[in-house]
Amino acid sequence: MPGGDDDVNGVIGHRTYRDLGTAVACGLGYLLLAAGTISVAANGDDVSAIWPANALLLAFILPLAPTRWPVFFAMALSGSLAAIILTGSGVAIAALYSLANMVEVLTAGLLLQSRHAHGNALENVRSVLRFMLLGGMIPPAISGLIGAGASVLVAGQPFWPTYATWYIANGLGLMILTPLFSGIVTGELSRWVSEMSAAARLEAAAILAFAICAGLFTFLIAGYPMLFVMTAAVMVATFRLGQFGTKIALIITAIIGVICTIYDHGPIAAMVHDRREQAFFLQFYLAVMLITALPVSAELNARRALARRLMESEASLRLLASESADALVRLDDQGRCMQSSGAIGMLLGIDTRALAGSVLQAAVDDRDRPALDESFAEALRNPGMVAYCEFRPRGRSSGWLECTLRALVDQNGKVYGAIGAIRDITMRKEREVSLSLAASTDSLTGMLNHAAFMAHLDHALSHISSSHLALIMIDIDHFKQVNDRHGHPAGDAVLVELTGRLRALLRDHDRIGRLGGDELAILLDGTSEELALSIAEALRLDIANRPMPMRDGKTLTISVSCGVAQAYPGMSRGELLRRADDALYQAKGGGRDRVVASTL
Repeated sequence: MPGGDDDVNGVIGHRTYRDLGTAVACGLGYLLLAAGTISVAANGDDVSAIWPANALLLAFILPLAPTRWPVFFAMALSGSLAAIILTGSGVAIAALYSLANMVEVLTAGLLLQSRHAHGNALENVRSVLRFMLLGGMIPPAISGLIGAGASVLVAGQPFWPTYATWYIANGLGLMILTPLFSGIVTGELSRWVSEMSAAARLEAAAILAFAICAGLFTFLIAGYPMLFVMTAAVMVATFRLGQFGTKIALIITAIIGVICTIYDHGPIAAMVHDRREQAFFLQFYLAVMLITALPVSAELNARRALARRLMESEASLRLLASESADALVRLDDQGRCMQSSGAIGMLLGIDTRALAGSVLQAAVDDRDRPALDESFAEALRNPGMVAYCEFRPRGRSSGWLECTLRALVDQNGKVYGAIGAIRDITMRKEREVSLSLAASTDSLTGMLNHAAFMAHLDHALSHISSSHLALIMIDIDHFKQVNDRHGHPAGDAVLVELTGRLRALLRDHDRIGRLGGDELAILLDGTSEELALSIAEALRLDIANRPMPMRDGKTLTISVSCGVAQAYPGMSRGELLRRADDALYQAKGGGRDRVVASTL
């Protein structure tokens, strides 16, 4: 694309100039922090009690790709050299100390970015521990070797005490100050302040003022060891102001503690007079404050985030439930409804307030209560699994509902109830019935088709305990002539009319099937052979004496032949069909329009 290279070069150039300006600001900030820290918290060539400058450089580089770091390290290195030299140290030790600081920040930056730990350090307890390890423990352990070695070679300081002071001072600086500096660099701190209400800002100012007063009281005014007072102030800031309150309160503690202790004020200076031991005690105190406050702040932050997500989720669910045709119920471990929402009234025919405190089974038809009880028990027995049941609501003549149940489990793994979703499945049940009928009935007459009739016959034979089961085979006499003379529509009309007459004369539980063409069968359960013969004869007479009405207004007289067979325990389907068919054959062979019983 024309001009593409120029556009890319322009963007890169703009970013380079912007990085250069930001790096200059970083270098100046590093110079001021380093010079101020050395002037206040260190003596001569000795290392300081806390080192905040590296935290500033780390905060600047963490959001950037490593390819953009060199200019920041160059400016920070210049600031470090200038600060150490201007405060009275020699060029050699300034160079070695500055090298150690750059190695420390470079190590921290690479470790944090490689483990994706450069985001919000106080997001949760795990992120705090990861940040403290990668950003505040490993890097100063490496840089301390260079810094302590420089103190030994150039200033004649003992190695291990110097190394320990360096390690703790730089580690505290990184862990306490990096989160706050990162918030400033990324704009999170300004957004935090801008999103506060006027009352919240006033509360934040009051809490931080309390932290300052507590620090001054602890390290400057109190004549007794009152270090716990500062802990209370930090905890108040943590609980009320969140992660930024923790960061600022820890910095207030560090600044006041370091300055007061250096100038021989406070409980640490009163108990210990050696400068190096004072530094160790102060560092230990700040370290304890750090490892106490940061995890607490992280856990509170995670819980606030979780509570916010839960509130948003609950609001969404309430909105969905209010606009949905479904209903939600929360049940205790006894099945009592503790809370409900959605279309409770429409589905169950009961008011939400009336349902509260009652067992859900009270709104269920008596016939379906066992199914609901079993599903509820299954949900409680198998937490994490979903149990289903279908039921009819109490007091409604029609309609089906489906309830989906899942156990509720507390943080100790104990089941304390279940959550249920109820929806109307009446249309689905009607479709299932329609499909079942379509699969089991003859499309012309509505009788059972061959497969469905045989299934009923098999079931009846498998449960027979006496001889009260009869089969009637029916054949329309000369049905082929009806089709040939009057057409197939007339033959279909005869079959439909015949089906209606059979149903009118039979009982509801008697089964009628069309086995093929004009061959019909009737299964009479609970019927003796004599009664079956009487029923067959009544059917024959009704059909013979009442002509069939045709579509053209004319009538057609037909007759039927019937074969009756009695079933006995142990008889197979094939045997019963053979006997009934033989009897039918005898009726047709004997002149038709008659009923014949099978003989053994």
